[in-house]
Amino acid sequence: MLQSYLDQTRNYLDHHLLPFWTSRIEERKFGGFQTNFDRNGQRTEVTEKTLLCQARCLFTLSHALREGCQWEDSHGMLSRAATFLQTRFLDTEYGGYFWIVEEDGTPRDTSKVAYGLSFLIYGFSEYALLTGAPEARDTACALFDLLLGQAADIRHGGFFEHFTRDFTLEAVRPDGRTHKSLDVHMHLMEAFTTLFELTGLPRHRQALEQITDLIFTKMIDRDSGLGIAIFTPDWTPLDNCQLNTLWGADRFDKPGKPPEITSYGHNIELAWLYLHSLDTLEVPRDQGQARVLPIFEHTEQHGVDHERGGLYVEGMRDGPATETTKEFWQQAEALVGFLDAYEMTGDQKYLDAFVNIYEFVFKHVINWEQGEWFPLLSEQNEVLWDYMGHNWKICYHTIRSMVEVVKRLERLI
Repeated sequence: MLQSYLDQTRNYLDHHLLPFWTSRIEERKFGGFQTNFDRNGQRTEVTEKTLLCQARCLFTLSHALREGCQWEDSHGMLSRAATFLQTRFLDTEYGGYFWIVEEDGTPRDTSKVAYGLSFLIYGFSEYALLTGAPEARDTACALFDLLLGQAADIRHGGFFEHFTRDFTLEAVRPDGRTHKSLDVHMHLMEAFTTLFELTGLPRHRQALEQITDLIFTKMIDRDSGLGIAIFTPDWTPLDNCQLNTLWGADRFDKPGKPPEITSYGHNIELAWLYLHSLDTLEVPRDQGQARVLPIFEHTEQHGVDHERGGLYVEGMRDGPATETTKEFWQQAEALVGFLDAYEMTGDQKYLDAFVNIYEFVFKHVINWEQGEWFPLLSEQNEVLWDYMGHNWKICYHTIRSMVEVVKRLERLI
């Protein structure tokens, strides 16, 4: 059975998913990546470029190449994209990188956001691992130093996340309170993992170990072992709400979401990223088992739609799902996480959960006319959003998932 899933995944990745992106993602006129495509794979009228997606694309395509994928002029594409990031997003006056630029690189949103910096570290570290380019390594290390110098919270630990152009701390919640998030700190953990893989430096190892311990001591509910989304600077849980900045495609009712609601996708993504960080640190995975098993158990029990297939968006830490739509990225992360859970425990229910979500994705989520995934489906598996890419949805979750699924199936076989 596993061999058939491996063969199907390789074929899909090489002949459908990668070609969708590699044939159209490079923006030749001005540089960088273009990420806005409709259901038919055609460019939309939106032309702005977000730091998050540019950096994520740099990581994703570098990672795919490192894992053996190939396409024409791949290294040239990435070299030009790295140059666009370093020349058009870089703020030469105040340092750091702009959050959003116009198509030609003119700054549009000059905010400095730790989320974006995390993926720049991630992207340039992976690109340096791929190419050995010293300038990419230097950029990743300089970004790490910038993050520690401008965003680290010396008093309470962790990192502040939102700043004005000159790195003045900014509150972007409607209630005017500054915050810290599990999402951003999780992505800093994955960035520090790849940075340490690149450099092997003790200070990068220390940063990875510290942010991991902080996540599991401050941002994970002690009783359930599940993630809490948002905090005050001193780690008091806050309601999760829509931020007053251009930020992804999250959906919120006006009152927001109480801290007791946890994200199935973020939880299982955190679990497998944490296990990967242990591999990079050369720490046996069984030393992290107590941290990830509650996540795997809860996600399988409450997050999986055992009747119709797929993974719900989120739910109560001690109860059922509260948002039963099915978003593309949660499916992508769960495929990787449940294979790790099965490999770690040998428990059939985790392999069954992988098969459940895999069959759901290949039947309902993939737009086979194009090769990329629909963004959002209903509980009944009806497509709600049908674009292939936009300012915040690109190849990061989908390509990385398929690459990581191939690696895990090869190990299991």
